[in-house]
This record gives sequence, structure tokens and C-alpha cells, in this order.
Amino acid sequence: MNRLFIYFLSLALTAVSCKHDTDKIRPDGPGNTQPEPPPSIPLEEAVTPVGTPEGNIITATIGPAGGTVASEDQRIRVVIPAGALSSPQTISVQPLTNTCPSGTGQAFRLTPHGLTFAKPATIAFHYDENDLQGTAQEALRIAYQADNGSWKSPGRRSLDTTARLLSVQTTHFSDWTFFKNITMEPVSAVVEPGGTIDLKVYQHVEEPETGGDDELTVPKVPALIKAKYIKKWAVSSEGTLAHEQVRASYYAPSKIPAKNPVTVTVFLNLKVTIDGLVYNDLRLVSSILVAPEGISVQIDGGEWKTYTGGIGVDPGTSIMLGNNGDEKCGLAFPGTKPGTFRWTLGTEVVFNLHKGYIIYQHVYAEDKKPVVSGGSLKVISIDANWVTGTFDVNPSGWIQPNNPYNPIGRASIKGVFRLRRVN
Repeated sequence: MNRLFIYFLSLALTAVSCKHDTDKIRPDGPGNTQPEPPPSIPLEEAVTPVGTPEGNIITATIGPAGGTVASEDQRIRVVIPAGALSSPQTISVQPLTNTCPSGTGQAFRLTPHGLTFAKPATIAFHYDENDLQGTAQEALRIAYQADNGSWKSPGRRSLDTTARLLSVQTTHFSDWTFFKNITMEPVSAVVEPGGTIDLKVYQHVEEPETGGDDELTVPKVPALIKAKYIKKWAVSSEGTLAHEQVRASYYAPSKIPAKNPVTVTVFLNLKVTIDGLVYNDLRLVSSILVAPEGISVQIDGGEWKTYTGGIGVDPGTSIMLGNNGDEKCGLAFPGTKPGTFRWTLGTEVVFNLHKGYIIYQHVYAEDKKPVVSGGSLKVISIDANWVTGTFDVNPSGWIQPNNPYNPIGRASIKGVFRLRRVN
């Protein structure tokens, strides 16, 4: 393997890190406390302010022949059938901030308000994986904001699980969105080894088992779901799960588990009828990352070792650095947003571990040429204080640059990180 390439990557990490005094970084929270979810209280109608416009408005002229208009991002699509309008109308879709309880993504203002259709128009929302965190696609509902600021959910809806479309029919325009009717809280969490996370299941409106056309009022806060709707709880990896009806507590193992993040699943004893179809296999999942403060590394299935440090988040390259005595570990990825990043031959996505006389990296030697390792760096979350995620390097290349015989080899690397931001 090219020694200059090895040193170049090491120096690149070190040079960028000079902007931060990482030796003094000590994350100040155990990371295993979670905000208490809303309590179970009598349901109160949600009356909220209207949303604020954000994003580009899309307009289309649609007449008696009917037509379609969609938001710029295709998140919402409005289909007006032939015969719904007696004359051409300017139809607009304006993205809004979402003020609906448990609303996901943006809301949309469909205008003109006050327009009535002779035949129902179809409003369809496209949902993705982010919308399903902590809920199930069968538990999504559409709602519109009434003139008094309350939110109403049409009783009848359609669900296309292949195209991931949720839709309703309406004869009027308003501000529309969709929301998570049933959720497990927290949706995701981080816990220290040996720590505990409490979980609960909530519901906004009770689903009629046989469907129905009655419009439902969205409450201000969800209530704990009824115990009869809980079938069982399960945990995917190491640790223990204690549960009682709608509540559960996950007790993390004393060491980082082999499968991480850990998933806690609650299976619902609930039938939901959507457009005549009965769905009865509803599951909610919470993702729990078991991680101490710092960058934790495991080599070839051995003991985990944690390197205390921090991260500088930067639009160009975000740099993580940690140390444990004389040993140092560094990682880098582009930008400031979560995502999965494949290792690169350059310095865009980097793993570097100085462990005694050995340097482990995200490249290995093959026919005396550097080859990019398999695996990736997954940034799970970035907020104002913390950055969390996992990584694997398989195989990782190692080298002893100070040894005159220049020995090289390969290893399997797994890692997890939970770092305090330094900027």
C-alpha cells in the first residue's frame, strides 16, 4: 500500500482538526434521558394557528374537462375529475408550515377556498420512510383545517402501499396535511450501555374497525392507546424488555450490542379498514442506539474501545476526532445532514485509527494498490448538540509504517459514535 497515501489521509484529518480543542471536550450528558411523552388526558379539540407559507406556489388552470395539479416536490397531488367544475378556475398549491398535531412534513394550502366541486376531487399524499418512523402506514390519516382552526380527518380514505399514496376525496379546498394517528414514543433514542429507555404507545383518534364515513376531530394531544389494542412487545437484540400493556422499558446491556441500533417492536391487536380492505398486522418500531460518549471501535470481534472526543460539523467536511491515551481515531463525511456515506479513495469519507504502531484505515492493499474498503459510515442524527451513528469497514487495511519490513494486513472494523458538537 502506498505509504504516502496513508500519511496523507492521517494528516488531512489532523489538519482539519486543528480548529478544535478536542482534548477538552467532555460531553456533559449521559444521553439516556428522554422527554416525557404527553400524558393520557381527556381529549381536547386541536385548534391551531394556520400555517405559514414556505416554498413555491404551483398554479394550474383547470376547467370542466378536469385536470391535475401537484406540489413542486410531488408530495401532494390534486385530481379534479371531468364535470367537477362548470368553468375554468385557477387552482393553487402552496406549501405551509405544519400546525396539525403529529403532522408529518409540510401542510398544503389548496385554493381557492370556498370553491365547491360538483364531483369529489381526490387529494393524494406521497409518504416515505421518514413519515413512517414510529408509526405504520395503515395508521396514517389525512386531515384538513376548518375555519375555526380545528383539524378534521375524513372518515374514508384510500391506501396504495405499493405507490405509497394516501388519499381522500373532497368537495372543498382548505389547508391539508397527513398525520401519524398511532405512534410509539420515542421514535428513536440513544442510551448509554446499562441505561434505560421508557416507551409508550399513543393514539389520536380511535379507528372504527369497519371503516365508516364519519369525519373525526383531531385532538390537541394523543392519549395512551387502549390496552386491548396491544398484542405483544419484542426486542431485536441484546438487552431486556419489561412491558405492561401500553408501556415498556428497554434495559440496555452493559456492553455495546452486536446488532446496533436495537429495535423495539410493539405488535398491535387492531384491525383497520381502509377503502374496504382490512389491515390487521400493524407494528410500530422504535430504534435505540446503544452508545457511550465518543467513538467506539471493535476490531475483529474483540473488545470495544472508546475514544473520547467531539465533532466539528461543517458544510464542506464534518470531522470527528477522539483519543484514548496515545491512541487516536478519526472519521470524516461531507456536509451537515444525516445519511449513509460509502468510503472513498480520497478524503471525503474517511476512517483512520492510530493504535500503537498500527494504522487502520478505510483502504486495503491488493496487488500493491489501494482499494476502497466495503462498508459505510451512517450518520443517524445531527442536532444542535449531538451527532450519532454507526460505521463498518470491511475489510479495513492496516499497516505498520515504522517497521522496516512494512507489514500490512486486513481486519474487520465495527463502530458506533455519539459525539458532542464543538460548533
